[in-house]
Amino acid sequence: MIAEEHIRFFKRYPLRDIEISVYGVTEETYERVTRTPGSFSAFIRGLTLLVENGIKVRLKAMIMRSNVNQFLEIIHFCSERTKDYFRFDPFIHLRYDGDPVRNEDIKSERLSPQEIVSLERSDPERFEVLKEGCENQITSQIINNTDNLLFRCGVGEYSFTLSYDGMFRLCSSLWHRDAVYNLREGTLSHAWEKFIPKVSNLCSNRRQFLEKCRGCHLINLCIWCPALAHLETGYLDMPVEYFCHVAHAREEALIHT
Repeated sequence: MIAEEHIRFFKRYPLRDIEISVYGVTEETYERVTRTPGSFSAFIRGLTLLVENGIKVRLKAMIMRSNVNQFLEIIHFCSERTKDYFRFDPFIHLRYDGDPVRNEDIKSERLSPQEIVSLERSDPERFEVLKEGCENQITSQIINNTDNLLFRCGVGEYSFTLSYDGMFRLCSSLWHRDAVYNLREGTLSHAWEKFIPKVSNLCSNRRQFLEKCRGCHLINLCIWCPALAHLETGYLDMPVEYFCHVAHAREEALIHT
């Protein structure tokens, strides 16, 4: 959607950067993901405009069933166009609106835990960071948590998300009705000073959560969080089997590295 008018605006008001998702590097692969004819040529046109005019871009890729065969080509494509930043994400999350038909499509695009670990191992720098930051959590000792707090990620401590319709969230993935604040009917100071502490202090007494997630020794290898649990299960405090399998696959890979 980038046009010359946007380039003029960006040059007048310089941005830190623009993040762009790369779904594939050929028309066939790109539009297999987007399901929109003409989207690949539009993507190339807009990206070329940005790069040729010196607008800093950060390229990222969602790796899924429809484009995993182009993984190396996507890395090469991105490396040629951004020198200091590129990342890929193999985790496709379910929809905020819970559409069951489209959620099934998303699940069909997900890679297996073993495929995810294989991709992560193919990036030595990424895998080393994972290893250094998390391998000390792979022990036979269960983490001793004495409370049943849901949030342990620091969400809402330094930032918040505000959507186009005035909904205040602690993070962009947190859509549970008890964790959003309508800023059109309140104030920013109340949201920051009163609402955030209320959400941050939410607790759970759900047995599955307390027994399976709260004390899990692989917590640093798992992408589980209340926001993603809600997207997957409809609850903030339910385990997600897919995330669990990925964490154990990562453990296996780190142990045998």
